[in-house]
Amino acid sequence: MDMLSLLLIKGCLFATFLTTASIYDLRTREIPNWISFALLLTGCLQLHLGSAMFGLFLTGAPYLIAAMITNGKIGGGDIKLMAACGFVLGAGGGLLQSIIGLSLVLLAAVGIALCNGIPSAKKTALPLAPFLSAGGFFAFILTHL
Repeated sequence: MDMLSLLLIKGCLFATFLTTASIYDLRTREIPNWISFALLLTGCLQLHLGSAMFGLFLTGAPYLIAAMITNGKIGGGDIKLMAACGFVLGAGGGLLQSIIGLSLVLLAAVGIALCNGIPSAKKTALPLAPFLSAGGFFAFILTHL
């Protein structure tokens, strides 16, 4: 199989698992472990082990630290999802995914504050996976194509 076909398969699988994570997070506020595992397997396509492992730790660690600082406002599913995405994207792609995804969360929070007031925005818990997934889509495109 040629490299372009493998990249296309990797991108389609990545997008499929991120979309699935988003749907689960929107419906249940949980991301099943199998999705993160499937993303890790997706990262094995065109694997660069050093880059993948560095991406896994560098992308997942800030979410783990944030979860500890905020007493669990960021869930374990988000941590595992981002670590797995870092494995697929590498450290630079994982960082880009975080920047895009968290910027989208911030925009949504600002929108809620403008429409419903700041107290309402502070009380609104947003599922992260849809925003982080959107960041992942863009990061994959920007880093792989």
